[in-house]
Amino acid sequence: VEQVKKQWDETWTETQGHIKAIEDFGKLRETNGEKNSLPRLNGLAQDGLNMLNSLVLKLDLLAPQLPSYDDVQSAQALLENWRQQCHSLRVALRNANLQAKANVRKTAQQEFLNEKSAT
Repeated sequence: VEQVKKQWDETWTETQGHIKAIEDFGKLRETNGEKNSLPRLNGLAQDGLNMLNSLVLKLDLLAPQLPSYDDVQSAQALLENWRQQCHSLRVALRNANLQAKANVRKTAQQEFLNEKSAT
């Protein structure tokens, strides 16, 4: 169970980072060919969410095998918390994509206005 918790913490942190990068996407025009494209970031975030769901299932299988009733109850509570966190991350990913879309639109409009005023 401890190994699953450790994997959860690492994957959770990575996935939050990818979602933050998606949210910030398009704020500044990338000149290096956009090393982290939006589809790539979304793929990484989806992979993270899938891994988190896999860890939820793993904990769900391990919980009933724990030695004491208190351990089982604690694992069940953790399981419910993880499920809520997965849902929260999915909502955050959706909102981050909406923000990225708005950022790209705003940056494009700003560039258009800058080009128009330069001529």
